Amino acid sequence: MFLPFGEIKDNTLTVSFSSADFSIATVLTAIKERCDMFGEMKVQFLGASTDVPNTPSPVFRPVAIKAYFEFNGSGDPRLPLERIYAHLWEAVALTFPGEAVWAAAKGDFAKFITSQADLIRARIESNKAD
Repeated sequence: MFLPFGEIKDNTLTVSFSSADFSIATVLTAIKERCDMFGEMKVQFLGASTDVPNTPSPVFRPVAIKAYFEFNGSGDPRLPLERIYAHLWEAVALTFPGEAVWAAAKGDFAKFITSQADLIRARIESNKAD
């Protein structure tokens, strides 16, 4: 099975998302939607993370969001992990908010980022004054 946004290595599946398209909340909501099924398939959700840029950026740059799963059953892990991949993306589609809600959320996120940038600028200016 082709996994355009995932990789299986040994008994671990890593699924990659981009913050340009999704938020960590969107990813975790989808995982929550199917978590019981994953457990029945002997696959454990290990966690999710976002990359943190090492330097500030004058413009929004999407970061990677990754979700990690581990097969704890017996036998070849590839098939169950491929199923997890497919079920996860299906859950992302099922739980993804409608256009109006998504647009409002992106607008709120933009305000949050602007507020963070304003705070960083204020701290830099304050340090220059000292």
